[in-house]
Amino acid sequence: MIARTKASTLPAKKTSFRRWVGSAFAGPGASVLTIVGGALALYLAWIVLNWFVISAVGPWSDPALCSETSAACWPFWREKTRFILFGTYPFDQQWRPAVVCLILLGLTIATGQMAVTGRWINLRAFASLWVLGAIVSFVLMGGGFPGLPTVDTNKWNGLPILLILSTIALALALPLGVLLALARFQTRYFGLRRAATLFIEVMRGVPMVTLLFVGMFVVPLMLPRGVTIDPVTAVLVALVPFHSAYFAEDVRSGLLATPAGQQEAAASLGLGFWQSARLILLPQAFERAMPALVNSAIGAYKDTSLVVVLGMHDLNATARMAFSDVVWGNQALEAYVFVGMWFLISCSYLSWVGRRLAAKAPGRDR
Repeated sequence: MIARTKASTLPAKKTSFRRWVGSAFAGPGASVLTIVGGALALYLAWIVLNWFVISAVGPWSDPALCSETSAACWPFWREKTRFILFGTYPFDQQWRPAVVCLILLGLTIATGQMAVTGRWINLRAFASLWVLGAIVSFVLMGGGFPGLPTVDTNKWNGLPILLILSTIALALALPLGVLLALARFQTRYFGLRRAATLFIEVMRGVPMVTLLFVGMFVVPLMLPRGVTIDPVTAVLVALVPFHSAYFAEDVRSGLLATPAGQQEAAASLGLGFWQSARLILLPQAFERAMPALVNSAIGAYKDTSLVVVLGMHDLNATARMAFSDVVWGNQALEAYVFVGMWFLISCSYLSWVGRRLAAKAPGRDR
């Protein structure tokens, strides 16, 4: 059986390669585009390789050599990587934001892998892990307990603040968006539908920066005397409803694309709206809305960098602070390459999860 499997796999690979070659050189125009595109790709690959490796200054070389070349300065990355990641967080306590990053990244990757494989653990237990992870993240970053010195939130910089704001905001915004989508989709309760519609349209019609300023400066003024709110929580208060409105419209598009007969069949079985939504409509809606949901999640993740207008230093801000040092004033490109590679890798993973989920949908080509 093994030999038969190998024999059936190899021709399939050869057939796929021949099909690719046939389409790439199907005619004069396609052949010219393939050759020009291949040559351009090789040229760009050579430029990247030369900048990163061949002409670059080695990690343990004299940093003064960086001023004599236009290639990559590896001593900058060796010296400033830790600062870009954690910013002005106390140096001797930077194990705390490192642990926070590992916790949030681990939960995110675990969520993605379980979604792709379909092998979910108990959902309530996993949701509890997310809640526990969020609480532990705030406790570790803020301190104030025996053995953990207090660190003010204005020193929460770099990657931890990016992950805290993006992952926690998305984890809270998606369930809220689903509820808003269902409230706007149903037709039985007119007032609930209008309220959900008004909320969604207001959130989508107001710039994100405006909501960030509201969360940062207006929400604290609305609290009772003596009650305070830290800046990170205030920003989350603004981010969650904003992103939930976009998720709501993505889910609603999936609900509208679901055949009406599905809901009618559920009603004929005696299922109420919320039962039919949970068991029949939402699973199909998520399959149809998956590209839009992934796109909104990636956009929300990148838009977190806008918190810099509030004086919070995310990964982009710490990168700018890193090359503002007089010694490294010429290494702006290296700093932003570091940040760009992080966003490229993380967003590529989110895109990969979305593609896998879309490929698993019934009736889709794998």
